Amino acid sequence: MDQFHPRRPEKRPHNLATVAAVMAMKRLIRPYLNVPYFVLAIELPDREDIGFYKMAVHDILDPHYMMDDEGRRALFVEEARDISGSGWELVWKFSKVSRAILFHVSEEDFTKQLLLTVDHFLVLTPPERFHLKAAGRAMGTAMTDEEATYFASQALSDVQLAMRPGRSVAQAISVLQSKSQAEPEVQPAPVNQGEIRLEDLSGYGEAKTWGLQLAQDIKAWNDGEIEWSDVDRGVLLNGSPGSGKTMYARALANTCGVKLILESAASWQATGHLGDLLKAMRKSFRLASASRPSILFLDEFDSFGSRDSHRDSNNYDYKRQVINGLLECLDPSGGREGVVVLAASNKADEIDPALMRPGRLEKIIDIPLPDAEARKAIARFHLPSAQLGDLDDFAAISEGWTGAQIEKAARDARRVARRAGRPRADETDLLSVLPPVVEFTPEERYRIAVHESGHAIVGYLLRPETLIKVSIGRLKNASGGKFLGKTLLRDPTPLLSTASNFSDSIAIFLAGMTAERVVFGNHFIGAGGDAGSDLATASDMATMMERNFGFGDGLLTDMGSGPRPLEQLRLYDHGLRDAVNRRLEIEAARARELLEPRRDKLDRLASLLAEKLELTAADVAEVVGQS
Repeated sequence: MDQFHPRRPEKRPHNLATVAAVMAMKRLIRPYLNVPYFVLAIELPDREDIGFYKMAVHDILDPHYMMDDEGRRALFVEEARDISGSGWELVWKFSKVSRAILFHVSEEDFTKQLLLTVDHFLVLTPPERFHLKAAGRAMGTAMTDEEATYFASQALSDVQLAMRPGRSVAQAISVLQSKSQAEPEVQPAPVNQGEIRLEDLSGYGEAKTWGLQLAQDIKAWNDGEIEWSDVDRGVLLNGSPGSGKTMYARALANTCGVKLILESAASWQATGHLGDLLKAMRKSFRLASASRPSILFLDEFDSFGSRDSHRDSNNYDYKRQVINGLLECLDPSGGREGVVVLAASNKADEIDPALMRPGRLEKIIDIPLPDAEARKAIARFHLPSAQLGDLDDFAAISEGWTGAQIEKAARDARRVARRAGRPRADETDLLSVLPPVVEFTPEERYRIAVHESGHAIVGYLLRPETLIKVSIGRLKNASGGKFLGKTLLRDPTPLLSTASNFSDSIAIFLAGMTAERVVFGNHFIGAGGDAGSDLATASDMATMMERNFGFGDGLLTDMGSGPRPLEQLRLYDHGLRDAVNRRLEIEAARARELLEPRRDKLDRLASLLAEKLELTAADVAEVVGQS
């Protein structure tokens, strides 16, 4: 057995910051305390407090700086970026140590050879509230939860400098807060809001209605007619990338006549470690309050995540402190009068539910992809001086496009006109920059019409009052983007849905594929292939019946997890997969039972739809009601 001897007596200052660092470090390396040989790479949020963590590692593993008779250390602690040498030099260096801790901020701190020595990569979460509170007790310094939470948001070096002998916890916090207030405010980059107003925008649906009402409420508050408690505190805009959430924020601020402040989780994180992030977050809210009335726009809001997910992750405690800090800013004890928070996301289901409660962000407003008329209006908005016709071809080609894609097409059209020496663009220029398109062949159009007619007929038979219209596309583009068809129903899943409502919906979703099988004997790939397809939607509905709402054989409820939680449930539960497949087969058979006796009406409706491209509910009723 190796005999280690102390190199020097233990002399180290024990203070609040050091004790807290020891507690955080011990939590991280506890699995390795009894392991005789290892090289651990520990990632720190920054280098500011590295001295505390080096001291903490020695306190835990090697308080006496032991060394054996052959000059081999019991513990080697260094920053990875400070370790250099050739492969042989590293071999020699690490042969002289039993345990090694290599601190780093990123893997760029390592040479390729040094990386080969590492057994395990760990990520350190800075000390939390309970660490600081326990460290205070160990040092004979009592503190409240609020005081410990504040200390946890600061750098350990700042905490220890402020906690000089003779100062109370309250005095130390006062010093830290005065330092923070003395720092120059981080001014957000100026936002070029332009002259765009909410009244000018198209395709925003409920978001536009809410924004116009907010403008009226802010004016009434400015005029002293209502209290701030009567004004909405904020909303979450949920929409696909490019749906125009930032443009909406600019237009809303102009319509409301207030200052717009743009921030995001990334901009706050860029300031440094956890303490810096929380400082930047609070500064943004202070700036918004000082500029009131104002709108604080928080982009990529889903980046904050949820405290309910990934609890076993090394970053869980870090995320929890960030969300707790955001909750305090959104709903402070003194309120946030005059500040409306507008958040944006494309993954609303990944956001912590506590952030969405009244007084914080009070509702989710979905921004849909613009329909045909909205796409035309967006194109006209971005080409105000252009000579544009009815834009029907543009609307057909741009099916499924976001506002950002339409804006780019308008920019490209203006460029085409400039190069041709013309002062303004026209519809020909706009069409010239779109993907090349060709018409569906008559055979393709008829098959698509059969598919959509199946949806329409079964939808009309099961829920005649909900059918609005059915339509198919005329064009497809060379890049693969295309609008095939759509059957539009009102309230497909009522608020008080029963098992019967869900079964009807599944039958309607499967009716397009079934209609193709009735007419052609097979179906094409349009029934599946992506998360929004008929088969995927029907599968999810059947899964919800079995696992969410107690419509299956048991009452067990499980929400699943991840971006496709229902798919995740099916993936790992073969019994559930079988039950879902049985439901799909039953409803597909029901759709067939409704369509086969009406084969002549299916053919007639499909032929009419292939000719006219769009039919109303009345058109469908006239055909299906014929004897």
